[in-house]
Amino acid sequence: MKRWSRRKFMKAGIVASIALKGGTAAELSSALAERKAQNLGSATVALESRERDLLRVAMDEIIPAGDGMPASSEVGGVDYLEQLVKNDGKTERELRKSLSELERLCSQQYKEAFPSLPHESRVKVLNSLEKSNPSAFKALRDHIYEAYYVQPRVQILVGYDGHPTNQAGPHLKPFDEAILAEVRKKPKFYREV
Repeated sequence: MKRWSRRKFMKAGIVASIALKGGTAAELSSALAERKAQNLGSATVALESRERDLLRVAMDEIIPAGDGMPASSEVGGVDYLEQLVKNDGKTERELRKSLSELERLCSQQYKEAFPSLPHESRVKVLNSLEKSNPSAFKALRDHIYEAYYVQPRVQILVGYDGHPTNQAGPHLKPFDEAILAEVRKKPKFYREV
């Protein structure tokens, strides 16, 4: 089975919607050009060196190395997000906005660049970002989590055994009725309404 990229899927959707409306080839060409401009915008530009450094340090503050797990930047998180920024305009805007806001808070509070601050100060700046601009913090955090947990090395370390959705999944053990019997013996942990 041929796998479609998000871009191919979107193009097919545009073609189908224009065809259903009885559109012309000129409308199709115009719609595809508009969609390309919306998606790409300035997304063909990679992260700047200072943005990469800022992102790397922020990643390692949010997901540091410990307990046998690598830090986020050690498994290629920065490279993953840079590739995402190149190919997805929305991710680019969210990430750049979050990094810009992080820089602004750092400059305001410490008059220094985030990467040059000690650990405790970086944590304080990240806490400030979370309180002052929750959406920017959430976008940064979520992108960092994604960049970390999609890495094969991390998936192996956490015991994730992924299965493609277009194939059969793992075989489950037969259900043990004794487990359910134990649960039924417990008192109610809820209130009937």
